[in-house]
Amino acid sequence: MNNGRITHAKVVLSDQVLDDETVIIRGGRIVAVGSAPATDGCDAWTVDAAGDWIVPGLIDLHVHGAGGCDTMDGTPESLTAMSRTLLSQGTTAFLTTTMSSSPDTLATVLTNIAAVQKAQTDGAEILGVHMEGPFLSPAYKGAQTEEALYPAERADEAAVFAALAERYPGLVRILTLAIERPGAAELVRLCRQFGIIPSVGHSEATYEQMRQAVEWGVSQVTHAFNAMPSIHHRRPGLLTEALKNPAIRLELIADGVHIHPAILELVLGIKPEPSVLLVSDGTRAVGMPDGEYDLGGQMTYVKNGIATLSDGTIAGSAFPLLQGVKTLAKIGYDLPRAIRHASLYPAQLLGIEDHLGSIAPGKEATLVRLDFALNIKQVWQRGMLVSWR
Repeated sequence: MNNGRITHAKVVLSDQVLDDETVIIRGGRIVAVGSAPATDGCDAWTVDAAGDWIVPGLIDLHVHGAGGCDTMDGTPESLTAMSRTLLSQGTTAFLTTTMSSSPDTLATVLTNIAAVQKAQTDGAEILGVHMEGPFLSPAYKGAQTEEALYPAERADEAAVFAALAERYPGLVRILTLAIERPGAAELVRLCRQFGIIPSVGHSEATYEQMRQAVEWGVSQVTHAFNAMPSIHHRRPGLLTEALKNPAIRLELIADGVHIHPAILELVLGIKPEPSVLLVSDGTRAVGMPDGEYDLGGQMTYVKNGIATLSDGTIAGSAFPLLQGVKTLAKIGYDLPRAIRHASLYPAQLLGIEDHLGSIAPGKEATLVRLDFALNIKQVWQRGMLVSWR
């Protein structure tokens, strides 16, 4: 059933939109995009998109949960349910993201993720892990619990991290850490040793400390502008270096809650385009109604799609990654560019752009159909229809 064609579609390529065109799929891969040739008799299905958008599946580098489930639940059932919900929301591949916790708990969670990833047959594809913490700053802990942060005064955090990286080779793809901690330089060195991207977040680092961290090898900022100091004209802070330095990538949560649209426009005007990565920071509230949800041992309250702790602190997002695409489109960016920030550029970061991240012959037919308002109508994974509304 993974041979077919989608006709009469607005096909969103990485650099343009093809109007009223056809995507032909064979063996779960795209073989042609353009005017439909005569059928070769191999089509198991044909879908008339009736002028809707066909876009590549979205890739989320930072998502904790969805569908009432969370990475830190530590069970295959939760992770499977989470991946299925994400797929229905247009996120077809993701880095499942941890919260700060004890090394033993993290080991249990990573064991679960590795097993599910290996055996996965459905749901959004698990590409690995974004390990957010526990080497973070208490001053900018955000929705992380202070008790779960690894004590900065202990001298063994590098050994703890190395043990996890060695036990699960290739599983952790990003580590978020506070670079002002005493052991940060060694953590960054270990990241480079194990092929893990070191990303600064939940940090109170100064401008000078950020410049030093770049020399160590830090190349990314986790949910920029959130859980870190704002820019001050006499205390520029880590964000100033991140904006100035074209080699530093920024995660942005463009859900309309975490960052004002004017700041999004400012960043997109300053940074090289591929260095801006949309993420959701989604929690178990994604795909769920307003209500109360646990996040890392704390209760979050979701109202009108906004998730907060009891004190009003923003606690992750209740929106999927598609919301960020909608935000960019709303403030005037064309759809190819909005999609690139949530598909092609994350794929390039993870080195999987040869088969994911854009629509082109030879790539996986992992596609999303969107209506005029950019709401999901259908999702295909490797040429198989897996979700529809």
